[in-house]
Amino acid sequence: MPANTMSLHVPNANAQPSLASRDPHAWAPPAAPLAMPAQSLDRAAAPPRFEAQPGLARRRAGLAGFCALSTTLAVGAVGAAMGEDGLDPVEVLHLALVLVLFCWMAFSFAASLGGLRLARREDSWERRIAEGPRPRLHTRTALLAPIYHEDCGPFFARLAAMRADLHARGLSRFFDFVVLSDSRRPEVLAAERRGFSAFRIGGPGPRAYYRHRPENVDRKAGNVAEWVRAHGGAYDHMVVLDADSLMDGETLARLAGALQDEPGLGLVQTAPAIIGRRTLFARLEQFANNLYGPLAAWGVAWWSGTEGNYWGHNAIVRVRAFAEAAGLPHLKGRKPFGGHILSHDFVEAAFLRRAGWGVRLAPSLGGSFEESPPTLIDHLIRDRRWSQGNLQHAGVVGAVGLNPVSRLHLARGILSYALSALWIGLVVTGALLSAPGAGHAGGYPLAAALVLGVSLAFVLAPKLLAYALTVERGEVHRFGGRRRALAGVVLETAISTLLAPVAMATHTRALLAVLMGRDSGWSAQQREDSRLTWRAALAFHWPEMAGGAALAALGPLLGAGKSPWLVPVAASLVSAPLLARWTASAGQGRALAEAGLLVTPETPQWAGVNSFRPRMPETISARHTSLPAVAGSLNSRIPTMAVPTAPTPVQTA
Repeated sequence: MPANTMSLHVPNANAQPSLASRDPHAWAPPAAPLAMPAQSLDRAAAPPRFEAQPGLARRRAGLAGFCALSTTLAVGAVGAAMGEDGLDPVEVLHLALVLVLFCWMAFSFAASLGGLRLARREDSWERRIAEGPRPRLHTRTALLAPIYHEDCGPFFARLAAMRADLHARGLSRFFDFVVLSDSRRPEVLAAERRGFSAFRIGGPGPRAYYRHRPENVDRKAGNVAEWVRAHGGAYDHMVVLDADSLMDGETLARLAGALQDEPGLGLVQTAPAIIGRRTLFARLEQFANNLYGPLAAWGVAWWSGTEGNYWGHNAIVRVRAFAEAAGLPHLKGRKPFGGHILSHDFVEAAFLRRAGWGVRLAPSLGGSFEESPPTLIDHLIRDRRWSQGNLQHAGVVGAVGLNPVSRLHLARGILSYALSALWIGLVVTGALLSAPGAGHAGGYPLAAALVLGVSLAFVLAPKLLAYALTVERGEVHRFGGRRRALAGVVLETAISTLLAPVAMATHTRALLAVLMGRDSGWSAQQREDSRLTWRAALAFHWPEMAGGAALAALGPLLGAGKSPWLVPVAASLVSAPLLARWTASAGQGRALAEAGLLVTPETPQWAGVNSFRPRMPETISARHTSLPAVAGSLNSRIPTMAVPTAPTPVQTA
C-alpha cells in the first residue's frame, strides 16, 4: 500500500467511530491536505505522459475529410440552385446555416461508422479494460457522493447498494464512501444526517464519511475541489458520482485498476446507462440511451482516443493529477459568462490533457448507471444551467496550451446549445427562399429537398447501425426481441420528431436568456415521477403555442405550400402543452412496457433503490425539496431551460 494511504489502514475495515453523539464532525474523513492551485489560462502544455495511440491520427484525418467533402457538396448543390445572379443576404445566411448544420450531422454519422469499427475490434484498449483480467488492486479510491437538497432515501439507497456489491466482491478495503453535502436548509441537513447515520450502520462494506460545508462556493466543482485540498492526499483515485449515480463493484475495480496500471492516465470516463424511470418521456430517453448510446460512445472513443472528455460523474480521476492540473479559475466579467465555471467537467478534462495526462472513455465498461428527469419540462429546467455553462466555455476554448481535440470538445459543447436557434433560422430562411416571387421556383426546392434527405439519412443511420450492432452481439432480447426493438426505434424516432420543434423553440428562448445576462441559479433537480398539471404545462409552454399560431398564420405568405415542413412544425408548437403532459404520463409509459415497446435492459441488482427509505421517518422528499425551484422557473419571464446535450452519450458522438 502506498505510503500516503497508511493513515487510513485499520485492522477492521468496517470499524466505525461511535455514533452515540450523532456529531457530524465525528463523521468527517481524516485530514490529508493536498495543494490544488487555480490554473492559469496561459499555462503551456506539458509533454504527454502516455504512449501515442497507433492509428489515431488517421482516424481523425478521415473524419475531417469526410465532413469537408460531404459539406462542400451539400453547400455547393444548394448554392448552385439559387442561380447565377449572385447571392443576396438571405441566401448567404441560408448557405451558412446549411454549412454548419450539415457538417454537424456528417460528423456524427462518420463518428458512428468509426465507432462501429472500433466496437468490433477485439484487441482495442477499450475492450481490454472491460474484458481482460481484473488487476489486483493495491491503491485506495474515494467514492465522492455530492448531495444538494436531494431526496435522502433513494440517495443513500444507491450508496447502500454499491456498498453491498463491493463487500460481496471482497473489495471493501480498497474504497471509501465520502458524502459531500452542500445543502443549506436546516431541515434538509437534518434529514441527510439521519440518512447517513442509518446508511453507515446499515451493513458491512467500505467505510463511510460525511462532510458538510456551510458555504457552497463554486457549487459541485467547488465541493469536490475543497475535499481534494483538505483530504485528497490520503487517496490515489476518486470516483465522482452524481446524486442519481449507481456503479457496480466490478466496474469500480476495473476503473481503479486502469489508473493503477497505466500511470499516464489521469481520468477514465464511463458511459452511464439510464435506468429507473416510468413516464413515457423517461422511457424514450432510456430506450435511446441504452440502444443508441453504446455506439455513440464508441464513436466518441474512436475519434477522441487519449484526448477524451469528462461528463462530470461516473468517472475515475487520479487525485494528484487533478490537484496539480485541474484547479478551475474564475472567468473575467459578470455572470452569466463570468465567475466560476458551471460546466466544469469539460474544462477539467482539457486541463488534465494540457498537463500531459491521458483522458479516455471506456464505452464497453458496463455497470455504470444514472437516471433521467421524468418529464420534458424537468429535462429542460435541468439543462438550463448546462446551456449557460457550455456557453461559458467561449472564454476557455482559446486558452494557451490546450490540445486541439480538447478545443474541439469545448467548441462542440458551445455549438450544441446554439443548434436549435440555427435550425429555426434554417427553416425560416428556407421558407423565405421558397416563397412566391423568390425566384427559386425550380432549382432551389429540389436541391434543398435532396440535402434534407441526406441529412435525415445521417440522423437515422446511426440508430439503425446501433440496432444492427445489438442484434449482432445477441443482446436484442434485452430490448424485447428483434421486432419489438425495431418497432421501438420507429416509435422513439416518431415521438422525438414530434417533440423536436417544441424543444428547439424552448432551447432558443434559453439561449436568449443567457445572452441577455440572466444567470441560471442553482436549484435541486426533480427526480421523482409526478403528475404534470395542465396549468404547469400551459405556464411553461405558452410561448411555443403563440409561436406555432403565428407560424400557421404566416405560413401561406411565406410559401408553406413549397415548404411542407412548416405544417408539422406549427402543429407541434401549438400542441406543446399537450405533448408535454402526454409524455409525462407514467400510465402511458407502463402501457408501452406491457406491450413490449421501449423495453430496456433490466438491472435487478438495483431494483427498489428509488423507493428505498432508510430508518429516518422524517426524511424530506424530493417533491418538497425540488418543486419550489421548478415553480420559480415557471414564474420567470423566460423559463429556465436549455438544449439537452453531454454527458448523455447519444448526444455527444
